[in-house]
Amino acid sequence: MPVTPAPAASSSTTGAPVAADRPCGGHDTVWRIDNLTGAEVLADPAPWVRAYETVYSDAWHLPDHNSPPFASRLEFSAARPGFRLTACHSDGELAGFAYGYTLPPETGWWHGFAPLPGVDAGDVASEHPGRTFALCEALVHAPHRGRGVAGRTLPILMSGRGEERAACLVAETNTHALGIFLRNGWRHVGDVAPHPGWRAHHSLVLALNP
Repeated sequence: MPVTPAPAASSSTTGAPVAADRPCGGHDTVWRIDNLTGAEVLADPAPWVRAYETVYSDAWHLPDHNSPPFASRLEFSAARPGFRLTACHSDGELAGFAYGYTLPPETGWWHGFAPLPGVDAGDVASEHPGRTFALCEALVHAPHRGRGVAGRTLPILMSGRGEERAACLVAETNTHALGIFLRNGWRHVGDVAPHPGWRAHHSLVLALNP
């Protein structure tokens, strides 16, 4: 699989193998984090589709995960300007990944947006060229949860971005993910249903280059 090494952000989040996290038994986990372009993902989307289907196998009955199919959503996103997928490997095994792209001025991302009290819906939902990096997906394989995979991956995904802010959607029942985002500076600004039949999702934003 072709990869583009991620820019160095710290000793544990580089595109080259890094030894860290020595668990019981004395084994040094080797982490590798890589950035992939849209062309690289589209050349071989199968690993990312398999990972998504594995992570959400117990929730496959929900429209959130199958309508439209993840493969179609990934293909759409990977063809957008500003796309980046950041993959985190632990000892050569895919632990998780996240991806997103730059929202265009005309986008359906904010359709049906219901702001929280005190939030200016007109401002939040207004897009201009280069304003928002849309974080479309962030997932971690079950065996690697609680090991800081998201904390390693997301800063690299958004490192060096030129957008003013990032935006993401978290299912209203996913309180665990919501807590992680809120603890890391994201702000809950309202709610939206991304696609017909989906659960309501919390809309979050994070300032990048205000």
